Amino acid sequence: MLISRRQRPPDTSIPTILLGGRPVPLQTSISILGVEVNSVLTFTDHIRTIARKAAWKLSCVRRVSHLLDSQGITTLYAAQVRSLMEYAPLTWSSCPPSYLSLLDKVQARAQRLIRLKALQDQLLPPLQPLQQRRDVAGLCIVYKTHKQHVPHLAALRQPWARPHGHTTRTAATRDHQLIVPFARMETSLRSFLPCYTRMWNRMVQQTQLHSTSSLQTFKSAVNAWIKQP
Repeated sequence: MLISRRQRPPDTSIPTILLGGRPVPLQTSISILGVEVNSVLTFTDHIRTIARKAAWKLSCVRRVSHLLDSQGITTLYAAQVRSLMEYAPLTWSSCPPSYLSLLDKVQARAQRLIRLKALQDQLLPPLQPLQQRRDVAGLCIVYKTHKQHVPHLAALRQPWARPHGHTTRTAATRDHQLIVPFARMETSLRSFLPCYTRMWNRMVQQTQLHSTSSLQTFKSAVNAWIKQP
């Protein structure tokens, strides 16, 4: 697969790769550990694929919904449908919001199905938004990388911001902020490192969540922080 964002094909010919004496055909997308990557690294094909699979699985849940109550449908949705839409989400989170909304539509249909099976006086909390779950997962990765120093995440480590040379309102939190990687394109701005480094810095400026002692405490507090308007 030739990875390029050029709208025109390259002037030079693409060399032929032989495997066992046979040419390997050029592909427009490949699947790596269950994530479909296309030649322009947009992951839009992957989102369409998992949205279609998730919708099909939800239709199977709907067929057996007459045998389940609202709690059973919620459990089945979380185990069989939402788990599919949350496989390696930080890899393809740079996908445009218009494509990510395909996954939100699947969850909205699941929410309607759960409400239909609820009792008349039963109050059901809404399902947690998928984007919120992705943001919590991203911040937890940053926490494990920079606070817990997990070895296998060392490649994601960003340098700490330099402290201010003089006293300001934000000088106290400057030591816990990270340098945001440079990104020019909108797709790059939505990718993991620029996106969640900016979110981490905003969290440090507004809260003291970075000082929590355990990952579980941090995760619960971040969930509450993201819910705030």
